[in-house]
Amino acid sequence: MFHHFHGPGFAPSQGSITADTLARIIEHYAETHTLLNAADYLERASSGRLSERDVCLTFDDSLLCQFELALPVLQQYELTAFWFVYSSVVTGNIEMLEVYRRYRSEFFDDIDAFYEAFFSAIEASRYVDPVNEKLQEYSPHTYLAEFSFYTDNDRKFRFVRDRALDEAAYQNVMDTMMARSGTSAQQLAEGLWMNADQLRALHNDEHIIGLHSHTHPTTLAEMSTDQQHGEYAHNQRVLTDILGSSPVAMSHPCNSYSAETLTLLDNLGISLGFRSNMSSGFDSPLEHPREDHAMIVKRLGL
Repeated sequence: MFHHFHGPGFAPSQGSITADTLARIIEHYAETHTLLNAADYLERASSGRLSERDVCLTFDDSLLCQFELALPVLQQYELTAFWFVYSSVVTGNIEMLEVYRRYRSEFFDDIDAFYEAFFSAIEASRYVDPVNEKLQEYSPHTYLAEFSFYTDNDRKFRFVRDRALDEAAYQNVMDTMMARSGTSAQQLAEGLWMNADQLRALHNDEHIIGLHSHTHPTTLAEMSTDQQHGEYAHNQRVLTDILGSSPVAMSHPCNSYSAETLTLLDNLGISLGFRSNMSSGFDSPLEHPREDHAMIVKRLGL
Protein backbone atom coordinates (compact mmCIF):
# COMPACT_ATOMS: atom_id res chain seq x y z
CA MET A 1 0.00 0.00 0.00
CA PHE A 2 1.63 3.22 -1.22
CA HIS A 3 0.73 6.86 -0.70
CA HIS A 4 3.27 9.69 -0.93
CA PHE A 5 6.43 10.02 -3.00
CA HIS A 6 9.05 12.74 -3.07
CA GLY A 7 11.36 13.69 -5.89
CA PRO A 8 11.52 16.31 -8.65
CA GLY A 9 8.54 18.61 -8.17
CA PHE A 10 7.35 16.97 -4.95
CA ALA A 11 8.74 17.89 -1.53
CA PRO A 12 9.47 15.27 1.13
CA SER A 13 6.68 14.70 3.64
CA GLN A 14 6.10 12.43 6.60
CA GLY A 15 6.41 8.85 5.36
CA SER A 16 7.09 9.74 1.72
CA ILE A 17 9.54 7.63 -0.25
CA THR A 18 11.52 8.01 -3.47
CA ALA A 19 11.11 6.21 -6.76
CA ASP A 20 14.35 4.37 -6.00
CA THR A 21 12.90 3.02 -2.76
CA LEU A 22 9.85 1.80 -4.66
CA ALA A 23 12.14 0.01 -7.10
CA ARG A 24 13.97 -1.70 -4.23
CA ILE A 25 10.67 -2.80 -2.71
CA ILE A 26 9.54 -4.21 -6.05
CA GLU A 27 12.81 -6.11 -6.45
CA HIS A 28 12.50 -7.55 -2.94
CA TYR A 29 8.98 -8.85 -3.56
CA ALA A 30 9.89 -10.13 -7.00
CA GLU A 31 12.54 -12.28 -5.32
CA THR A 32 10.53 -13.44 -2.30
CA HIS A 33 6.92 -13.54 -3.53
CA THR A 34 4.85 -13.85 -6.69
CA LEU A 35 4.39 -10.22 -7.69
CA LEU A 36 1.24 -10.03 -9.79
CA ASN A 37 -0.14 -7.48 -12.17
CA ALA A 38 -3.42 -5.98 -10.98
CA ALA A 39 -5.64 -7.90 -13.41
CA ASP A 40 -3.98 -11.20 -12.47
CA TYR A 41 -4.47 -10.52 -8.77
CA LEU A 42 -8.12 -9.66 -9.37
CA GLU A 43 -8.70 -12.80 -11.43
CA ARG A 44 -7.04 -15.08 -8.89
CA ALA A 45 -8.90 -13.42 -6.01
CA SER A 46 -12.23 -13.79 -7.84
CA SER A 47 -11.63 -17.45 -8.63
CA GLY A 48 -10.24 -18.36 -5.19
CA ARG A 49 -6.80 -19.16 -6.57
CA LEU A 50 -4.63 -16.71 -4.59
CA SER A 51 -1.71 -18.28 -2.77
CA GLU A 52 -0.10 -16.97 0.40
CA ARG A 53 2.86 -15.68 -1.64
CA ASP A 54 0.78 -13.74 -4.19
CA VAL A 55 1.06 -9.96 -3.81
CA CYS A 56 0.20 -6.85 -5.78
CA LEU A 57 0.84 -3.11 -5.60
CA THR A 58 -1.82 -0.57 -4.58
CA PHE A 59 -1.83 3.23 -4.54
CA ASP A 60 -4.37 5.27 -2.56
CA ASP A 61 -5.69 8.82 -2.75
CA SER A 62 -5.42 9.96 -6.39
CA LEU A 63 -2.04 11.63 -5.79
CA LEU A 64 -0.18 13.25 -8.67
CA CYS A 65 3.19 12.31 -7.16
CA GLN A 66 2.25 8.66 -7.73
CA PHE A 67 1.60 9.26 -11.42
CA GLU A 68 4.74 11.33 -11.96
CA LEU A 69 7.23 9.42 -9.78
CA ALA A 70 5.91 5.90 -9.16
CA LEU A 71 4.35 5.09 -12.52
CA PRO A 72 7.66 5.25 -14.46
CA VAL A 73 9.07 2.67 -12.03
CA LEU A 74 6.14 0.37 -12.63
CA GLN A 75 6.61 0.80 -16.37
CA GLN A 76 10.29 -0.08 -16.00
CA TYR A 77 9.34 -3.38 -14.34
CA GLU A 78 6.34 -3.93 -16.67
CA LEU A 79 3.95 -3.98 -13.73
CA THR A 80 0.40 -2.75 -13.34
CA ALA A 81 -1.23 -1.82 -10.04
CA PHE A 82 -4.47 -0.88 -8.33
CA TRP A 83 -5.12 2.86 -7.98
CA PHE A 84 -7.81 3.72 -5.45
CA VAL A 85 -9.30 7.12 -6.16
CA TYR A 86 -11.43 9.45 -4.11
CA SER A 87 -13.29 11.24 -6.82
CA SER A 88 -14.23 14.67 -5.50
CA VAL A 89 -10.74 16.00 -6.25
CA VAL A 90 -10.90 14.66 -9.81
CA THR A 91 -14.02 16.77 -10.41
CA GLY A 92 -12.28 19.96 -9.29
CA ASN A 93 -13.09 20.06 -5.59
CA ILE A 94 -10.55 20.53 -2.82
CA GLU A 95 -10.50 17.99 -0.01
CA MET A 96 -8.78 19.33 3.04
CA LEU A 97 -7.28 16.08 4.34
CA GLU A 98 -4.46 16.22 1.80
CA VAL A 99 -4.20 20.02 1.93
CA TYR A 100 -3.65 19.90 5.68
CA ARG A 101 -1.09 17.15 5.27
CA ARG A 102 0.86 19.28 2.81
CA TYR A 103 0.63 22.25 5.17
CA ARG A 104 2.10 20.36 8.12
CA SER A 105 4.82 18.90 5.91
CA GLU A 106 5.96 22.09 4.17
CA PHE A 107 5.45 24.85 6.76
CA PHE A 108 7.18 23.26 9.75
CA ASP A 109 10.71 22.03 10.37
CA ASP A 110 9.39 18.56 11.15
CA ILE A 111 6.15 16.83 12.05
CA ASP A 112 6.63 17.25 15.79
CA ALA A 113 6.97 21.01 15.31
CA PHE A 114 3.56 20.94 13.65
CA TYR A 115 2.07 18.87 16.45
CA GLU A 116 3.42 21.34 19.02
CA ALA A 117 1.80 24.22 17.11
CA PHE A 118 -1.46 22.30 16.65
CA PHE A 119 -1.85 21.40 20.32
CA SER A 120 -0.97 24.99 21.26
CA ALA A 121 -3.67 26.20 18.88
CA ILE A 122 -6.16 23.87 20.58
CA GLU A 123 -5.16 25.23 23.99
CA ALA A 124 -5.81 28.78 22.79
CA SER A 125 -9.13 27.91 21.15
CA ARG A 126 -12.70 27.60 22.36
CA TYR A 127 -12.39 23.85 21.91
CA VAL A 128 -9.85 23.33 24.71
CA ASP A 129 -12.28 22.11 27.38
CA PRO A 130 -14.17 19.52 25.31
CA VAL A 131 -10.88 18.30 23.79
CA ASN A 132 -9.24 17.88 27.18
CA GLU A 133 -12.32 16.08 28.45
CA LYS A 134 -12.30 13.69 25.49
CA LEU A 135 -8.55 13.10 25.92
CA GLN A 136 -9.34 11.37 29.21
CA GLU A 137 -10.36 8.41 27.04
CA TYR A 138 -7.15 8.45 25.00
CA SER A 139 -4.43 5.81 25.38
CA PRO A 140 -1.38 5.92 23.10
CA HIS A 141 -0.84 2.21 23.75
CA THR A 142 -4.20 1.10 22.36
CA TYR A 143 -5.42 3.79 19.95
CA LEU A 144 -4.55 2.77 16.37
CA ALA A 145 -2.31 0.09 17.84
CA GLU A 146 -2.49 -1.87 14.58
CA PHE A 147 -0.40 0.87 12.92
CA SER A 148 2.85 0.35 14.78
CA PHE A 149 4.73 2.96 12.74
CA TYR A 150 2.67 5.79 14.29
CA THR A 151 4.39 7.78 17.02
CA ASP A 152 2.59 8.82 20.21
CA ASN A 153 2.14 12.29 18.72
CA ASP A 154 0.73 10.78 15.52
CA ARG A 155 -1.83 8.88 17.56
CA LYS A 156 -2.76 11.83 19.77
CA PHE A 157 -3.22 14.11 16.75
CA ARG A 158 -5.44 11.58 15.00
CA PHE A 159 -7.46 11.04 18.17
CA VAL A 160 -8.05 14.78 18.57
CA ARG A 161 -8.87 15.17 14.87
CA ASP A 162 -11.19 12.18 14.61
CA ARG A 163 -12.61 11.77 18.13
CA ALA A 164 -12.37 15.02 20.07
CA LEU A 165 -13.24 17.56 17.35
CA ASP A 166 -16.04 17.53 14.84
CA GLU A 167 -15.19 18.30 11.21
CA ALA A 168 -16.07 21.99 11.43
CA ALA A 169 -14.02 22.53 14.59
CA TYR A 170 -10.97 20.76 13.17
CA GLN A 171 -11.17 22.79 9.96
CA ASN A 172 -11.51 25.99 11.98
CA VAL A 173 -8.32 25.25 13.93
CA MET A 174 -6.35 24.27 10.82
CA ASP A 175 -7.60 27.13 8.65
CA THR A 176 -6.68 29.59 11.39
CA MET A 177 -3.18 28.14 11.55
CA MET A 178 -2.77 28.29 7.76
CA ALA A 179 -3.92 31.90 7.61
CA ARG A 180 -1.34 32.81 10.23
CA SER A 181 1.29 31.05 8.09
CA GLY A 182 0.28 33.11 5.06
CA THR A 183 -1.10 30.30 2.94
CA SER A 184 -4.47 29.00 1.81
CA ALA A 185 -6.20 25.83 0.68
CA GLN A 186 -6.14 26.99 -2.96
CA GLN A 187 -2.37 27.47 -2.88
CA LEU A 188 -1.68 24.16 -1.16
CA ALA A 189 -4.03 22.18 -3.43
CA GLU A 190 -2.07 23.09 -6.55
CA GLY A 191 -0.51 19.99 -8.08
CA LEU A 192 -1.74 17.53 -5.45
CA TRP A 193 -4.02 15.20 -7.41
CA MET A 194 -4.33 13.40 -10.70
CA ASN A 195 -6.88 14.50 -13.28
CA ALA A 196 -9.35 12.55 -15.39
CA ASP A 197 -6.99 12.25 -18.37
CA GLN A 198 -4.32 10.67 -16.19
CA LEU A 199 -6.81 8.19 -14.75
CA ARG A 200 -7.87 7.26 -18.27
CA ALA A 201 -4.23 6.77 -19.24
CA LEU A 202 -3.75 4.36 -16.34
CA HIS A 203 -6.94 2.51 -17.22
CA ASN A 204 -5.92 2.23 -20.89
CA ASP A 205 -2.57 0.76 -19.81
CA GLU A 206 -4.40 -2.02 -17.92
CA HIS A 207 -3.99 -0.64 -14.42
CA ILE A 208 -7.13 -1.07 -12.31
CA ILE A 209 -8.84 2.06 -10.99
CA GLY A 210 -10.97 1.46 -7.90
CA LEU A 211 -13.19 3.19 -5.40
CA HIS A 212 -11.93 5.02 -2.32
CA SER A 213 -15.11 7.00 -1.49
CA HIS A 214 -16.01 10.39 -2.96
CA THR A 215 -14.68 12.77 -0.27
CA HIS A 216 -12.39 10.49 1.79
CA PRO A 217 -14.02 10.78 5.24
CA THR A 218 -11.63 9.58 7.95
CA THR A 219 -14.37 7.88 9.99
CA LEU A 220 -16.65 6.54 7.28
CA ALA A 221 -17.90 3.67 9.46
CA GLU A 222 -19.56 6.19 11.78
CA MET A 223 -21.67 7.64 8.96
CA SER A 224 -25.21 6.43 8.38
CA THR A 225 -25.70 3.64 5.85
CA ASP A 226 -27.31 6.14 3.46
CA GLN A 227 -24.35 8.50 3.79
CA GLN A 228 -21.89 5.67 3.19
CA HIS A 229 -23.86 4.56 0.16
CA GLY A 230 -23.80 8.12 -1.15
CA GLU A 231 -20.02 8.27 -0.78
CA TYR A 232 -19.42 5.09 -2.76
CA ALA A 233 -22.24 5.42 -5.30
CA HIS A 234 -21.06 8.93 -6.21
CA ASN A 235 -17.47 7.68 -6.36
CA GLN A 236 -18.57 4.89 -8.68
CA ARG A 237 -20.57 7.20 -10.97
CA VAL A 238 -17.69 9.66 -11.39
CA LEU A 239 -15.15 6.95 -12.18
CA THR A 240 -17.52 5.12 -14.52
CA ASP A 241 -18.06 8.34 -16.48
CA ILE A 242 -14.29 8.84 -16.76
CA LEU A 243 -13.28 5.27 -17.56
CA GLY A 244 -16.27 4.02 -19.53
CA SER A 245 -16.64 0.98 -17.27
CA SER A 246 -17.68 0.51 -13.67
CA PRO A 247 -14.95 -0.20 -11.09
CA VAL A 248 -15.07 -3.58 -9.35
CA ALA A 249 -12.34 -3.02 -6.73
CA MET A 250 -11.92 -0.65 -3.78
CA SER A 251 -9.93 0.13 -0.64
CA HIS A 252 -11.29 1.36 2.68
CA PRO A 253 -10.16 4.95 3.45
CA CYS A 254 -8.42 5.06 6.85
CA ASN A 255 -9.50 1.43 7.25
CA SER A 256 -12.89 2.70 8.43
CA TYR A 257 -15.82 0.48 7.50
CA SER A 258 -18.60 -1.61 9.00
CA ALA A 259 -20.63 -4.68 8.11
CA GLU A 260 -23.10 -2.30 6.46
CA THR A 261 -20.26 -0.90 4.33
CA LEU A 262 -19.40 -4.37 3.05
CA THR A 263 -23.02 -5.07 2.18
CA LEU A 264 -23.51 -1.85 0.24
CA LEU A 265 -20.22 -2.35 -1.63
CA ASP A 266 -21.33 -5.84 -2.62
CA ASN A 267 -24.64 -4.39 -3.82
CA LEU A 268 -22.68 -1.88 -5.94
CA GLY A 269 -20.94 -4.76 -7.71
CA ILE A 270 -17.58 -4.45 -5.95
CA SER A 271 -15.90 -7.86 -5.85
CA LEU A 272 -12.48 -7.03 -4.36
CA GLY A 273 -11.68 -4.76 -1.42
CA PHE A 274 -8.58 -3.98 0.61
CA ARG A 275 -8.02 -3.15 4.25
CA SER A 276 -5.16 -0.89 5.41
CA ASN A 277 -3.23 -3.29 7.62
CA MET A 278 -2.15 -6.91 7.95
CA SER A 279 -4.38 -7.86 10.89
CA SER A 280 -5.75 -11.38 10.64
CA GLY A 281 -9.26 -12.67 11.15
CA PHE A 282 -10.92 -11.09 8.12
CA ASP A 283 -12.18 -13.37 5.38
CA SER A 284 -14.49 -11.28 3.21
CA PRO A 285 -13.38 -10.71 -0.41
CA LEU A 286 -13.72 -7.02 0.51
CA GLU A 287 -11.14 -7.31 3.32
CA HIS A 288 -7.85 -8.30 1.71
CA PRO A 289 -4.91 -7.28 3.91
CA ARG A 290 -2.33 -4.70 2.88
CA GLU A 291 1.02 -3.71 4.33
CA ASP A 292 1.78 0.00 4.46
CA HIS A 293 4.99 0.91 2.68
CA ALA A 294 6.22 2.52 5.92
CA MET A 295 6.26 -0.92 7.53
CA ILE A 296 8.04 -2.44 4.54
CA VAL A 297 10.69 0.30 4.52
CA LYS A 298 11.28 -0.22 8.23
CA ARG A 299 11.44 -3.99 8.01
CA LEU A 300 13.83 -4.00 5.03
CA GLY A 301 15.98 -1.19 6.39
CA LEU A 302 15.52 0.94 3.26
